[in-house]
Amino acid sequence: MPLTKKEILFCILNGFLIGIANLIPGVSGGTFALILGLYDRLITAITSLNLETIKVSLSLLVGFWKEDVRSSFAKEMKRIDFWFLVFLGIGLLLSVISGAKLIQFLLQNHPEATLALFIGLIIPSLVVPYKLIEKHSLVVWLFLIPGILLTIVPSFFMGENSGSENPLFAFVTGVIAISAMILPGISGSYIMLVLGEYQIVIGKLSTILEPSSILFLAAFGIGCLLGLLIFTHIVKWLFVKYKSHTMTFLLGLILGSFFILWPFKDYANGQTVVGRSGEVKRDIQIATAKNILPKDFAEAQIPLAALVFGLALGMGLNRLESLQEKE
Repeated sequence: MPLTKKEILFCILNGFLIGIANLIPGVSGGTFALILGLYDRLITAITSLNLETIKVSLSLLVGFWKEDVRSSFAKEMKRIDFWFLVFLGIGLLLSVISGAKLIQFLLQNHPEATLALFIGLIIPSLVVPYKLIEKHSLVVWLFLIPGILLTIVPSFFMGENSGSENPLFAFVTGVIAISAMILPGISGSYIMLVLGEYQIVIGKLSTILEPSSILFLAAFGIGCLLGLLIFTHIVKWLFVKYKSHTMTFLLGLILGSFFILWPFKDYANGQTVVGRSGEVKRDIQIATAKNILPKDFAEAQIPLAALVFGLALGMGLNRLESLQEKE
């Protein structure tokens, strides 16, 4: 067995949480990968994929009965942390199947409590990236500032660009969007909205069989793949050369996400973006709405209760992770 049963369960649970995070405005999958202590391992696994992986996999398809071929395949899968990626992917898939509609329902009907819950869930887990900061000089801590700003500033520019249907622009958008998705605290969909491409991509998906849509989405997909391969190597290099600076910057990204997650908002000022099935994208509306203060304590009671519940969940997750590390 490549992983123990407990490790498999943790991978699936963590994958589920990372998948759910992608559905929440102001939170990316990278955020939860970082606060769950998986970010470095995930980046390492992705950057381990190379031409040798493809070669060994193809060799298995045409010569699976040969012992040396199976042995080479097994060694390659161990090198790329294959089973970790598989069970993490299963958790991600489960979150999409079971969690997407629930999160969208909660955001639509109980946005204040839902956002407060996730703030509470993240706060205790900030200790995980903090522990990975090995140096605590003033220069290192200054890297919090660009991290915070990079999360907050895009929300002021969403939708101001009209975008383009040019496949070359789609390719560039794919590279930038997937790079943003890798970073904690930044949503690729928000970056696409800043570039004016979000609604265009949604429209192309609804007419996916048309030649122009196929060309556009193919360029976008290639851009995403290239961005993933290049940017993960950049992040890995930064971890090796400037780990404390990089981790502080990533911590800043997460802290900046609290601005988007602030529970009380003026939704009348949020952008109305329509999805493929005609529904209003509530996450975009939340991310672009102006933050306001609650009218009175009564309005803040339920979000406060959700915040406390989220804090308890966050501390519980930290406890589970620490117990796993001790074994």
